[in-house]
Amino acid sequence: MFLLNVGFLSEFEEIIGTISGKVLHGMNVFFRSVSIFLKVIEKFLFKRTQRHEKQKTLNGMQLNSIRNMVSKALIDNEISEVEFENILSQKRKQNETYIKLEEVDLEIDNMLPKKSESFV
Repeated sequence: MFLLNVGFLSEFEEIIGTISGKVLHGMNVFFRSVSIFLKVIEKFLFKRTQRHEKQKTLNGMQLNSIRNMVSKALIDNEISEVEFENILSQKRKQNETYIKLEEVDLEIDNMLPKKSESFV
């Protein structure tokens, strides 16, 4: 009778081990899939942030260019027509770049979850 109980226990352990092994294998597959998905999103967001940084740098350069042109024009307390047109042209280019920068910000904001949303 003792042998029957030991045999039953060894089969029971085998069944439990098989079930837990399958559960762990399933969890491994799930988390590997999530990891791959998150790596793809990370690459996508990294490219977006690089583009955002380039736009930000370009916007700063254009703003500095406008400031330099205004400073040079005001040295003699007069702004010629050519200087004024150049400043306005640079300002238009800077505004176009700034609008693109705002669009990038909105795209990034739309991709990220809202603060009220929770991860489930």
